[in-house]
This record gives sequence, structure tokens and C-alpha cells, in this order.
Amino acid sequence: MNNFFQFPQFYPQAKNLRQEFVDNFKNSKSTHAKRFVWDYWYDEDQYHLIRTPAFHYFTKKLYQDFHSHLVQWGRENLGCHDISPPWLSYYIDGCYQNLHSDVPHGPWAFVYSLTPNEKEFRGGETLILKDRTLNYWSQFNEKHEYEYKSFVELIPSKMNQLIVFDPRYPHGVSEVKGTRDPLKSRLVMHGWFVNPRPYVVGGLKTAQVQKALAPAFQLLSDVLSQIDLLNGTVSIRLQIDKAGRVTQYRLLTSTVISLSHVKADELYLQKELKSIFASTLFPKSLQPSLITIPLLFK
Repeated sequence: MNNFFQFPQFYPQAKNLRQEFVDNFKNSKSTHAKRFVWDYWYDEDQYHLIRTPAFHYFTKKLYQDFHSHLVQWGRENLGCHDISPPWLSYYIDGCYQNLHSDVPHGPWAFVYSLTPNEKEFRGGETLILKDRTLNYWSQFNEKHEYEYKSFVELIPSKMNQLIVFDPRYPHGVSEVKGTRDPLKSRLVMHGWFVNPRPYVVGGLKTAQVQKALAPAFQLLSDVLSQIDLLNGTVSIRLQIDKAGRVTQYRLLTSTVISLSHVKADELYLQKELKSIFASTLFPKSLQPSLITIPLLFK
């Protein structure tokens, strides 16, 4: 199970987003409206950063094009049909986020970076606690010494990189040290993927897919009655031919964990998911179809 994924060079028009931010800050004596929209979010010992709603900050078309690109990616790869209204935040010297979790905002969180690759600061990494930290004693070895990087994933902000991660994991942002200039800061858009439901492309209609999946969900319910305390999200992709048969089953993402710490239950679920959904029969159609199905376990 992966608790985060990285996608470099995510958006073709990233430079345009970055340039609008630069244009708004490059004249330090300017008094135009875009210099007065920032909130310094100060929550002692938890959040120190400077943020603004991304939708209102960028020009309408520039933001909408990015929004559409990100939403479409989420539909195709996660089965999530929208995103929460994202924040645009910059981090200068002394800014950070201490560890926290984001439940129940959405099954996946995202951080999209517009930070220059040539950095004039230290820190600013997205940090996520590792599995071995959350299950420390199960992997304890008294012959080894461990330091900071053994316990956390540290993911640097890189220009035009998308990070998608499981927001249940304790995560944060390491303290930025070195610059007070917004143009040299850690600059990111962040939010959550929301509204998970099947996403259908091709000959089949959504209503047809939902009806065909009803027996599969009943079989899945029977499987879950044999397993205790699973929590997380699975996204699967089915390729359907014109005859309605599944020609390819693919597990896209899974954050499902056994709260009883029974690894065999997690593996059993993955096996049964493939067995159930790969054998599901759909209606005939004039074109093949591609279906992304998110499954939430609570």
C-alpha cells in the first residue's frame, strides 16, 4: 500500500500560473488589489502560513483551465468527480504546518507545487509519517538506530509536481528557513479530491453501469461480512468490450488497512475485488467502455 504518489510535470500551463503570481508581486511598491487578499493563518504550534482561495486569486480562465485538468485527472484515476475549493499558500521563513490528519474532507488530498526548482530556502517539504512509524513496535529492531528521516517521508516541492496522498496519515510541512520574499517562497495549491462515484467513458451509460454493478456490490457485502475493521479507499479500473465483458481489471490505488492489523484481510480483499469485478457482466454497447470505480471502506 502506498500512502502517497508523485506526478512530475503535471500541468502543461504551469508556467502561466506561476507567472501570474510573479506579476502580482514583482513590484514591491504596487498597491493593486491582488496584494491585499492574503490571510496569515496563525494557529500557535500548529499552522503558520500565508494563504488565499485559489479560485479568486487567479484570472478566471487561467484558474478554470487548471481546475478542469485536475478534476479530469481525479475522475480518471481516482473515481473522484470534483475537488474541494483549493487554497493557494506561500511559505516564507518561519512558516510550517505541524502534524495533523484531514478526516473527513475527502479520500485523497493533493498538493500542487508552483515552487521554483532553484530554491533559496531550506525545508518546506511535505512530510508524511511512514507506516513503520505508525506501527513502530511491530518492526522494532534493537540492533538499529533510527533518526528523523527513518520516521517520515520528506517530499520536496518541485515546480509543476502533483502529490496525492492519504489524508488519514499524520502529515505536515517542515519549517521553511531562509527567505522572506514571496517570489522565492514555497508556493503550492492544496485541497482534497471529493465526490467519489463511478466514472464511465465509452459506449455504456452511467445508469447501465450502476445497475450492472448492483450484484457485484452484494457479493462484496458478503465478503466484508467475513472481515473485521477495514478502513480506506480503493480505486479500480475496468476495461469493457462491446459485448459487455471485462477484458482488463486494474487496481489503481488502495489505502485500505486492517484496523485489527491483520494483513491477510487486506490481501484477501484485493483478491476478492478482482474476482468479483473482473467477472461482472455489463450490457452490450456500440463502443468499448472504461470505468473507474472508487470503493470506500469505513
